[in-house]
Amino acid sequence: MIGTARKTVSALAIAAATLVGTFGAVTTAPVANAAPSIAPRQVATPSTGELRTKVAVLFNTGASRSARAAELETGEAGLPAFDRAATLIAIAPPSWRWDIVGPVSVDGDLLNAKLFTSTDGYEPWTFDLSWKLIGGSWKLTQESVCTIGNFVGAGC
Repeated sequence: MIGTARKTVSALAIAAATLVGTFGAVTTAPVANAAPSIAPRQVATPSTGELRTKVAVLFNTGASRSARAAELETGEAGLPAFDRAATLIAIAPPSWRWDIVGPVSVDGDLLNAKLFTSTDGYEPWTFDLSWKLIGGSWKLTQESVCTIGNFVGAGC
């Protein structure tokens, strides 16, 4: 026990001697200040299923306007053009189908995927759609709203 106590006291003496400078002044090493972490918040890339859900909200004219506006880059201002398109899509032939297909690609704050549409008796069409990352959420761009509006003849 005495040997262990001597080793401990010796270790403390060596540590204290290291801190004491030549003239008995205590020296200290500068404390490194960590820079605050300001890394951009990472938002997961949505799957085609998640993008499909977002577009389904937009096509649902019975959904609340606030929920639909929250899916658009321009918010409430983008709803009139999409309302016209969604109304025409709602009266499309029963064989008309749509889906969001990949590949889903992200370049910075812009995400791209395709809108696939088909109707019995016609060749399928695909359209490039894009979403912009705004406030931590992917929102359909106004350009994509115009693409959908122009496809159904509702314009932008």
